[in-house]
Amino acid sequence: MPFTAGGLSDVLARGIAQELTTRWARPVIVENRPGANTIIAAEYVARAAPDGYTLLMANDPTLSLNQYLYRKLSYDPVKDFVPVINLVQTREILLASNGSGIDSVQELVARAKAKPGEVSYGSYGVGSKAQLDAEAFASMAGIRLNHVPYKGVADVMAALVGGQIDMAWVGVPPSIPMVKSGKVKLLGVAAPQRIAAFPDAPTLAELGFPKMVSQAWFGLVAPSGTPQAVVDKIAADVAAVVSQQAFQEKYVTGVGLEPLNQGPKEFERFLAQDRAEYEASIRNANVKLD
Repeated sequence: MPFTAGGLSDVLARGIAQELTTRWARPVIVENRPGANTIIAAEYVARAAPDGYTLLMANDPTLSLNQYLYRKLSYDPVKDFVPVINLVQTREILLASNGSGIDSVQELVARAKAKPGEVSYGSYGVGSKAQLDAEAFASMAGIRLNHVPYKGVADVMAALVGGQIDMAWVGVPPSIPMVKSGKVKLLGVAAPQRIAAFPDAPTLAELGFPKMVSQAWFGLVAPSGTPQAVVDKIAADVAAVVSQQAFQEKYVTGVGLEPLNQGPKEFERFLAQDRAEYEASIRNANVKLD
């Protein structure tokens, strides 16, 4: 697990591990190795024995983004891993602070055009998805925004609530309590269609930005060289776990995530498209971390 304990993906992983422990009659353990934009955990699993006993809870930075952010990477996201199962995704949404005076995407664009570089947005670090989404949106809208990086999503949400920034692109799960309590304003959803968590919120396509589609995902991968039969067995058993209604309500749909449940081949095709989109986003934002 490339993140600290207690986060959304960590809770999901522990739910899966608990179910697999029962199904396989042997302990399945979640080991947290956070840091360096998921690189620490990814390098560890890439060097592990390809026997199916060590898996990585990967996400878009791990397998699709880091290779374009870093000139030198300690693992190869394509050659060092084999896809097992893509589990869930979360759509990205555009939030504004109550103190910004911005009540719609149209108002945001108008203000940014009137005062270039004054409308601020928060992200959870240079090169993060939140920055790439903001810069992609700015490019589509023909505006210039002021980037304010923070350490994590919690810091971005606190800055939004406190009015230190005007807007931010954030995933659905951490946004639900803030939006429903009225602490921040939801302006739009970067999805092809409206989403269950916020059915009244318009998509960016409805607001004139049809190409503004963004999601983050979490999936399991194994070290390259893991036998296909082992990969298929793990994928099938995890799919059976995450397909259970009770599991979905507790760990997936119940917390604002969307199920994907893509097996090895489908996950592989998904990754090829995801990498192409991130390469374009990095070029657009002109970001490098080394």
